[in-house]
Amino acid sequence: MTKGRKKGAQPGNLNALKHGYYSRALTKAQRLLLERARALPADDLSGEIALLRQRLFTLLEASPEKLDLLNECLRTLARLAATHYHLKGSDADRLVAGMQNVLDSIEATLGAPVGSD
Repeated sequence: MTKGRKKGAQPGNLNALKHGYYSRALTKAQRLLLERARALPADDLSGEIALLRQRLFTLLEASPEKLDLLNECLRTLARLAATHYHLKGSDADRLVAGMQNVLDSIEATLGAPVGSD
């Protein structure tokens, strides 16, 4: 090892960035924000939902006449909330779905319930 050189990546090294090609277009502050964003859990969209709600409220106060933009924001909010629900279904939801699948499987195996003529 060269004298004065520390072990591991050297200051300013961008090798850890997955998209080093684009890193040249980012400021130091933007790279920091990118690293913070990468650390967030991909299956938790609650922060994005809250931020979009806040921005939607601000837009509604500032420009209530911009109905097309408000409508697009509401559609985006609905899609984001639906995606979050599907990603974060609670354990209780999964348990109920699993139990229903088991009961459906048992019913299919045994045939139609007695007295269902």
